[in-house]
Amino acid sequence: MKKSLLALAVLGAFAGAAQAQSAVTIYGSFDGGLRYRTNVNAAGDSVWTMGSTGTYNSNRLGFKGVEDLGGGMNAHFTLESGFNTGTGALNNANNQLFERTASVGLGGKAGNSTWALDLGRQYTNAFLTVITYDPFTFRYPGIALGVPATAGTRYNNDVKYTGNFGPITARVEWALGEVPGNNNAGSAKSVSLGYKDGPVAAGAAYTVLRSATDLQTKHWTLGGAYSLGFGRLTAGYADQKAEQTTGIDTRNKWMWVGFNYNATPALEITPAWYRAKQDGGVAGALEGKKDLFMISAAYALSKRTNFYGLIDHARLDNALRVGTQDRQNEVAVGINHLF
Repeated sequence: MKKSLLALAVLGAFAGAAQAQSAVTIYGSFDGGLRYRTNVNAAGDSVWTMGSTGTYNSNRLGFKGVEDLGGGMNAHFTLESGFNTGTGALNNANNQLFERTASVGLGGKAGNSTWALDLGRQYTNAFLTVITYDPFTFRYPGIALGVPATAGTRYNNDVKYTGNFGPITARVEWALGEVPGNNNAGSAKSVSLGYKDGPVAAGAAYTVLRSATDLQTKHWTLGGAYSLGFGRLTAGYADQKAEQTTGIDTRNKWMWVGFNYNATPALEITPAWYRAKQDGGVAGALEGKKDLFMISAAYALSKRTNFYGLIDHARLDNALRVGTQDRQNEVAVGINHLF
């Protein structure tokens, strides 16, 4: 009996020591905003909306865990779920609880560099690259055009290596397609490089995606940002070419420029311009262009809470028109709280 109690005490001590080496963080973002949009359908109707997954910042509830394995190594995981402000529902029709992220991996240090190997549902290399030089760093994700220019926001079944070497970050990923008899079908492979040193940031990424029927899509992006004492200038470009069953490839191009102006320590004003162009389809049926002009103001009520306002104007051409409507205007206001 005494030996059993002693064994339990020893195991309890080791469990307590192991637990002391671990850390789990709960975090999130809750965004409540109102949007007014014109010409949302072919009839030219306007609409007020609240229900969204975040107007200024995407709603999320996340859990991050890190365990120190010793020798400079660690085990870590991220589980992140999204939700709709207006209804409280999950942010996706498939009822995926952790639709935003579900990954686990190992990491470590080697001299002045660090590395990580992660597996699961993860943000794409293109996404992690474009955010460096998107004017809003992916704020207004359902309005601005930075997110659509990323070759897909997340991949399932993704294996990703990340290496940080001083100012340089290198990433390699392979998202498994899991199609029997064809390991290329349904897969995605990507490489990216990022640079950040002082006021300068830049990045580039190249991605090859395959559909379940093994049609190929190639995507690349390049851009940079420069920080000044009173703000940050950003510019970027992305290009995507996709094979189609009709034999007529489709082509999408995105370009943008923006400036984050620090009017006061609490107030940031951001004007930005995006252009999206597409072509392809039978007899050029998919040809179209969208020019989006945005100006946003975000006021920090505290370190965690922002009040924001946005005005934007879109000019639509050809296939990107909404019926015959070639203009759209929008106003949005709201509060975003981080926790």
